[in-house]
Amino acid sequence: MGKYEKNCIQMLLREDRPRRPGRAGTWILGQEYQGQEYFEDAPNMVEILMITGNYMMMNGFPEGFEKRTYNMGDHKGGPFPKYNKGCDKTMIFSGTNMEDLNDLGAHVEFHLGEGEDEVIFEFDSPRAVFIPQNVRYGPIYITNFHKDVMVTNVYTVNSKAEAEVVNDFEFIGDDAKIKSVIGDDMEAYKKFYGSDPVDPIGNFEKQLA
Repeated sequence: MGKYEKNCIQMLLREDRPRRPGRAGTWILGQEYQGQEYFEDAPNMVEILMITGNYMMMNGFPEGFEKRTYNMGDHKGGPFPKYNKGCDKTMIFSGTNMEDLNDLGAHVEFHLGEGEDEVIFEFDSPRAVFIPQNVRYGPIYITNFHKDVMVTNVYTVNSKAEAEVVNDFEFIGDDAKIKSVIGDDMEAYKKFYGSDPVDPIGNFEKQLA
């Protein structure tokens, strides 16, 4: 066996069940769940997801909506702003318009920080947002969609356990912002987050069978 025989790594595909409107599955390099095989020599965990329509991330549940957390296998998740207590993270937004690489394909509103330190980035062309350790990030609203958008997340550790992701479960979603993504019918929100979309263990076992 050559010295670098293991350096071509099979990524794992995390699929939402049911699939969320506006988003395809996520390819993952690194350890998402304990017990999952991964390349321990890699210095980073990388997630690659494709946005396929208007979408929102870490936007919280609307006022009056039944709050719930999702079973992510080894930790509890959900559509809330997050902190990475164990690492820095960079989120890269790039377009797929080969005729104009400066066209992101949608409009992004990205919230970083909280309270007096919060800053809101708005952009329509490719950007990379650096998220320092312990700084809250989210919500992220993606609107005016017209072309697939690729989002690449790069962590400075290679496992979710080391990243120590903490959710801000007390965050209340902004109804107006949510409606800018899904329209005025708030019942449509349930198609995004009304049911637990992740079956991590079964999904990975199927891939590795």
